[in-house]
Amino acid sequence: VKSAIESILRSCSKAYSLALLTSSKATIDNVTKDKSQGSLFRSVLKCIPYLIEEVGRNDRMTEIIPQHVTSIDPVVREEAVLVLNRIVRFLPDRRFAVLKGMATFILKLPDEFPILILNSLGRLVELMRLWRACLSEELLAKDMQSFKRSSLGGDTLQRSSPFHRSKDISEFRASEMDAVGLVFLSSADVQIRLTALELLRCVRSLKNDLRDYSANEGDNKLRLEPEPIFIIDIIEENG
Repeated sequence: VKSAIESILRSCSKAYSLALLTSSKATIDNVTKDKSQGSLFRSVLKCIPYLIEEVGRNDRMTEIIPQHVTSIDPVVREEAVLVLNRIVRFLPDRRFAVLKGMATFILKLPDEFPILILNSLGRLVELMRLWRACLSEELLAKDMQSFKRSSLGGDTLQRSSPFHRSKDISEFRASEMDAVGLVFLSSADVQIRLTALELLRCVRSLKNDLRDYSANEGDNKLRLEPEPIFIIDIIEENG
């Protein structure tokens, strides 16, 4: 069943990749005339990663789903956004893959679509904010478990974390996200520049949160690394 659903997802995604807000009207009309395929695509997207977690862990999926946030179909757009949010929330080891997939898509957007660039940059910022929120929630949950164990005495409730964190902390490559922000700081559109600036701030905040989380977990690997220099640091230092 999983392979069948994944096959359907790939097929529908390939067709709907031609029905984006950057596509020509003739191409869009040709794709969207098959109403059943659109309905099927929306239904399959709802399954990720609840019913088909493996698809959410697939590198190819985190590369192709971001393009559908600019689908001509508003329901597909909404579902694509929700899929990315769910992967960030429920699959910690895929968080950076989602950011990278979104960033790669944004860099491919033509300059003649500034609104799409602006909205997509804003979506990337929101994904980073969601990652930060997840870290806070996970730390709070861990603190509550520790409190329960100590209040009952001993390690009666000692359990492994439900979150697989092997790649979550170390895989975030701030320099790659900084590069995206730097590209759009040179945009002619003032709103895009402001959003790019906010993106750079989020990169620094997320990296710092990850370092703090790592230390809280007892892993001082990131703490022992040299303090990184972020693009936003240089901008703020030079006014």
